[in-house]
Amino acid sequence: MPTVRCPRCGTINPDGRRPLARCRRCHEALGKCRYCHHYDARIADCTHPSRPADEHISDADEVLNCPLFASRLTGAPAPRALGRLVRTGFLAAALATLGIIVALRLLSGPSPPPAAALRVSASVPASSFQEEGFPLVVLVKNESDHRARDVRVRVSGRSLAHLTCQYCDPPEAFLEASPQQLLAALGDLPPGEIGAVTFQFTAGGAGEFTLAILVTAANLPAPARASVSGEVLP
Repeated sequence: MPTVRCPRCGTINPDGRRPLARCRRCHEALGKCRYCHHYDARIADCTHPSRPADEHISDADEVLNCPLFASRLTGAPAPRALGRLVRTGFLAAALATLGIIVALRLLSGPSPPPAAALRVSASVPASSFQEEGFPLVVLVKNESDHRARDVRVRVSGRSLAHLTCQYCDPPEAFLEASPQQLLAALGDLPPGEIGAVTFQFTAGGAGEFTLAILVTAANLPAPARASVSGEVLP
């Protein structure tokens, strides 16, 4: 049975593709519109062709027993003995090949990958009410002529200890959440492309907050940085 990784806590759930499924650890609803293949975050609505034109989604986080639900969350299937054997063989062959490549590179000299150049921008509402929460939107643009590889977005700051990340959009970008940092992966960015990720927060109390955003890539010489500030009203 396909497994599903909870976008909130990262727990692998064996039955998470059911419309009314919940995470066995944090009880996050896994059947939300937000986690469906037919939901388009750009228009905040369902794109399934069988839906009537006058019906629209009012809350993407509402838990519905929808017969059209098709989870876009992914997970990791339980390993099988044969699969482990095959992977071990491939690993041995890959290590042998890697040894040859490393030896050839040592003989011919290093050839680092072309460097990427990233520009990051981030935004939050200037003020928001505690009961409503607020979104942090991070946009990353590849301004180089080379593909930016394994782009990752890290959010940190002292204020994070008083905030809770409810979800990450897109959910498959989520990697890690703790009181010290949030981590999301945007994958590779081709030249000129823009990657985006949104973190939805709730606050444990009223007051001002400041968050630091650090964007890295495998071929980025130095991290790209940004920061945001806002205020949570009681």
